Amino acid sequence: MGAKTRELINVLNQIETLLQEDKQNHWLKLISSANKSIKNSDYSGIETLLSYFGGMGSFNDLIIGQTQKNGKFEWKKNDRENNDKLHELRLAAYELSIYISHHH
Repeated sequence: MGAKTRELINVLNQIETLLQEDKQNHWLKLISSANKSIKNSDYSGIETLLSYFGGMGSFNDLIIGQTQKNGKFEWKKNDRENNDKLHELRLAAYELSIYISHHH
């Protein structure tokens, strides 16, 4: 397992923690499954992970740390930072996955 793959696994572990804390069970299940494949040196985990990016309703569209109140979205207490962190980690995961897919 290469350094970029280990880095990707670390990023995905952090994403899983944020998703679990925000109770985003749908995406948690998908990211965890891809991460498990990658940990087992199964390249299909990279392909699966890349399929989650782009298009309507994709992982790119997920916003955490919000709740809906009276038809309006509001930030949960101090969770805007978690959403910013998710954005950074999501970008890192995508870039690492692209790198790995080109050097596989």
